[in-house]
Amino acid sequence: MMWSVFKNQKEIKINQKYYLLIKDKWAKKMSGLTSNLSRRSLVVYLMLFITASGSISIYNIYGAFSSKEKSVAIGIISNSTSVVMKPVQVRTNDRVLSKVEFEKIIRINSYLDSLKQSKEGQKLYDSIKNYRPGLLDSLVFVENYYKTNFKK
Repeated sequence: MMWSVFKNQKEIKINQKYYLLIKDKWAKKMSGLTSNLSRRSLVVYLMLFITASGSISIYNIYGAFSSKEKSVAIGIISNSTSVVMKPVQVRTNDRVLSKVEFEKIIRINSYLDSLKQSKEGQKLYDSIKNYRPGLLDSLVFVENYYKTNFKK
C-alpha cells in the first residue's frame, strides 16, 4: 500500500528537518543500547556485522555471475528502411514584432524612465517593479532582441 506512493519516483525526497530528526532519534537509540557494553564487546559486534554484510555481498555478487537463467533476448521491433525527406524551410527574417509594436515598447520604456524623475512617479515605478517583477526585464529583453536581429 505504501509503496504505491514511491512507485513512479526515481528518488525518494525527504524533508531535511525530518531526516535530521530521524537521524538524531536513531543515534540516541543506538547509544542507549550500547552504553552499557564494554569496548571489547563493541568490537566483537562490529566484526560480526562486517563479516555478515561482507558475506551477503559476496554471495549476491557470486549469484549474479553464476546465474543459470537464460539471458534476455532483445529482438528487432521494426525494421523500417524508408526515410521520408521533408523540404527544409528557409527562414527569412520574419519579424516577430512589427515596427509599430516595437515603437510602442520604446515608448513604454521612455515613459517608465520618465516616472523616475518625480517622487510620485518613483512610487508608481516602484509599485510596477514590485507587482510586475518580470515586466521590466521582458521589455529590455524584447528591445535587445529586436535591435540585434532586426537592425534598422
